[in-house]
Amino acid sequence: MLLANYYTWYHDGSHPKHAWFGWTRKESETNPRALAKQREGEPPPSSAIRPLVGLYDSRDRAVADWHVALAKAAGIDALLVDWWGTHMERDKNAEEGVIAACEAGGLSWAILDERAQFHHDLDAYADWVVEAMKRYVAMPHYLKIDGRPVWYLYQVAQNPGLTPDEFSLLRQRVEREVGQVYWIVDKIEHNHVEARAGNVAREKRIPDRWLRVEEIDAFAFYSTFSNFRADRYEQLVGRYRYLTNLAHRAGKRMMLPVHPGHDNSHFRDDGDFYVMPRRDGQTLRDYLRAASDAGADYIMVTSWNEWPESTVIEPAADWDDPYHDLRILAEWRGKEFIPIPPPR
Repeated sequence: MLLANYYTWYHDGSHPKHAWFGWTRKESETNPRALAKQREGEPPPSSAIRPLVGLYDSRDRAVADWHVALAKAAGIDALLVDWWGTHMERDKNAEEGVIAACEAGGLSWAILDERAQFHHDLDAYADWVVEAMKRYVAMPHYLKIDGRPVWYLYQVAQNPGLTPDEFSLLRQRVEREVGQVYWIVDKIEHNHVEARAGNVAREKRIPDRWLRVEEIDAFAFYSTFSNFRADRYEQLVGRYRYLTNLAHRAGKRMMLPVHPGHDNSHFRDDGDFYVMPRRDGQTLRDYLRAASDAGADYIMVTSWNEWPESTVIEPAADWDDPYHDLRILAEWRGKEFIPIPPPR
């Protein structure tokens, strides 16, 4: 199954409260690379590349419909919709934009819940999850695996986050209200012993205490670039095989991330930014091959449209062929990709 992360935090310049939100950051106001790409009437962009349709609003249904049609044409099975609940009305952004488009266009989707790492009250957080699930999982195109609605708990490897005991309490509370759920948990950590021994393929692991949690169905992690630096097949396949084997030996499935590239140079200082080269699509091809050869059960493209980090496969105006990455995905899925013109 091929999935892609979809972000709904964008606003165009007409928004009354959050004009240009998601497209620029405070750090970009003094960043020379961002200032060099600034266009008249727009702020300095936090992304190194520009969407083919310009700086759109996540509630723009025409754009969302186009995205869904493109995702289907490229062979993507489902979108993982980035979720912050009611924070800054992002639930409305999602509901009026990509969720409505998925339901109308017949593309599966599920929630990637960012609040798992930022809650401060487990009971309140469980209430939020229950409320959201009651709202969404009965929708016709909400993604189900093994007959259960999928819920992705994002980056619980980081602090603050859930402990295994807290996850079990959350699961019990939620499933009492909505029935059984297919839980995908984002959790890897650094293995200091293997790293000191020079065993690069084993320097990241899924913690044993999490592997023992019976109710978890699959493990995942959002990105390599927040854990290790790699962009070539030979740098990836050993790490990916080790993590997948850990999950499979514990009776779990594994979701591995694939990236077309990364560039946060437009909102980070010169000494802090990281550029993962795209290599004319070879980086994406190497990631797809490594995840496939490692035996991944699910592959997660990170991302469809995380523009600040420039990890996107959404068509970009900067590329000779705006649909380049979508063609690569379609080729990998054995499909012929036919470009769809953007909305006006």
